Order: sequence, then structure tokens, then C-alpha cells
Amino acid sequence: MRVTFSATAISLIRFAQVAAETLAGALAPRLGLGRFGFTAFLPAPTHQAIAAELTFIEAMVRRALFLIAALRGALPAQVSAPKAPSASENKSPLPARAGRVRAPLFSLGEPAARAPVRRRMDHPSTAHSGLGAAAGHAPEETLLPAARLARRLRALDTVFLDPEAHILRMRRRLALGPEKVLSRRGFEAGGVAADNAVNYRLLGSVQSLVDGALLQMRLDTG
Repeated sequence: MRVTFSATAISLIRFAQVAAETLAGALAPRLGLGRFGFTAFLPAPTHQAIAAELTFIEAMVRRALFLIAALRGALPAQVSAPKAPSASENKSPLPARAGRVRAPLFSLGEPAARAPVRRRMDHPSTAHSGLGAAAGHAPEETLLPAARLARRLRALDTVFLDPEAHILRMRRRLALGPEKVLSRRGFEAGGVAADNAVNYRLLGSVQSLVDGALLQMRLDTG
């Protein structure tokens, strides 16, 4: 079960990958994310803006992974017997790595429904339907914890550092049923969180490729 794309579509998928990685890279300094941790608390407007951008980037990345996986074809879910730990695995970790924390795994499934993230456009000229005035925002003096935002960004980084591993995960996920992988809810949440019309149109174009891929898969399975 695999799909075919035009050269233009493949270029769009690649552009979406690059755009998502560029946008994510710009968030690290805003979170104070570095070797020694991250900023523990952020002013509410900054926290809400970063949360919105992460929602958009995550939606874009999931769809890019889905499209690449669909192009290469679904794989059967991996089933393997548990193996006995090797001698090296039984050894105590080196002191230098004792405090190292494993990066969070990027979720391939759409997040559970939650309160929509809304934000104002940076410039009126970039406005598009579906993005209105921000509502229900916390006061500017409110500080919000940034740990969840940092985990989401670190999970995205694992995709950018090793996309092939996540494409493989997505190909196995496709075997469970392509319709179950992505939902319109994830696209709508990402669209609402888009900070300008260019990003909104890019996500819409990628979603159109997803819709086309799903149609091909339905026809392929009869």
C-alpha cells in the first residue's frame, strides 16, 4: 500500500520539512533552551505564542512524515520476542551519563482535543479567515511554566535529527489503517495556530496532499 506523488508535490513535502525545522529552531532561544536547561517560567503572552507555534509545527511535521511514509509504503507492525539483556547492558552507566535524560518521543498521533490556541496576526495584511482576535488570554504579568513547551520542542528535535527513524515508525503505523493516523482536528488546530497567511496556506497545501494520499490508499485497498 503506497501512493505516488508528482515532482511538484515531493518538492512541497521537502519544503514543508525545511520550514518546520526553521520555525522550530527559532523557538529555542525564546524558551532559553540550551545545554543547561530552559527558562522555567514565561510571561503568559510569550508562553501562549510559543504554544501556538508548536501546535502549528507539530501538525506540519506529522503530515510530512505521513506523506513520506505513504510514498514509501506501509510496513507490518514490528513484533519481536524480548531479548535477554547483554552483559554490556547489565553494567552500570558511566558517571558522566548518569544524569542524562532521554529526549521525549515525538507523538505520531494527533493530540487529544483541548482548548484551541488562538492568537492575533502579526500584520493585518496577512490575516485569513479562521483567525480572529485572541480571547481568554491570561494577564501579561502572569507567569506560566515552560517545561511542557520545552519537552514538545525537544521531541520535535528528535525528528529533525533522525527523520528516518520516525518515517519508519510512521510506515508501521500506516499498517494499522491510514485513516487512523491523522485527523482533520489536527489540521484545524494547526491552522488556527498559524501566525500568518503564508504558513496557513502551506499547511493547507500539505493537508491537500494528505487528503489525496488517503484517497489513493482507499482505492488501493478496494
